[in-house]
Amino acid sequence: MSTPLTSFFSAGRKRPSRAIMPQVTSLVDMMTILLVFLLKSFSAEGNIMTPSQDLVLPLSNAKDPPRTALMVEVTSSAVMVEGKVVVTMDDIVATDSLVVPRLFDWLSGMAVTFKDPETRHEAVIQCDKNCDFKYLKKVMATCARASFSNFTLLVMQKG
Repeated sequence: MSTPLTSFFSAGRKRPSRAIMPQVTSLVDMMTILLVFLLKSFSAEGNIMTPSQDLVLPLSNAKDPPRTALMVEVTSSAVMVEGKVVVTMDDIVATDSLVVPRLFDWLSGMAVTFKDPETRHEAVIQCDKNCDFKYLKKVMATCARASFSNFTLLVMQKG
């Protein structure tokens, strides 16, 4: 018993199905925006340098990002340049001079291979926060004598 008015309105309509179909277009747009945002934030804030695994770097309030340069790592057992062990900590302890001879020879050879004038005299020193300063001082003096006079210490930024 339908009235003519009800049959008129319901004649052109289909019955609604029980499943609800979400608007996929707006979801795809939102996912695209999120993807672009995440890609931009990761590429803008990526680390230039990765600290060595056996080092615990000191914390600092420094805001300047590190620049790529010659990497010198001072661990509790050895000094490495660009990932290769150059001198052991026992050799550094045995040296009375501020300049460590084997490290100086290695760094002098590295100074010749750097062609870029901006980074030719730069070195980044990674040192464990528990390392004694007298050993770090010898490494810094050796770097300066081997023409890497512009060096920075790599630290972890607080918070």
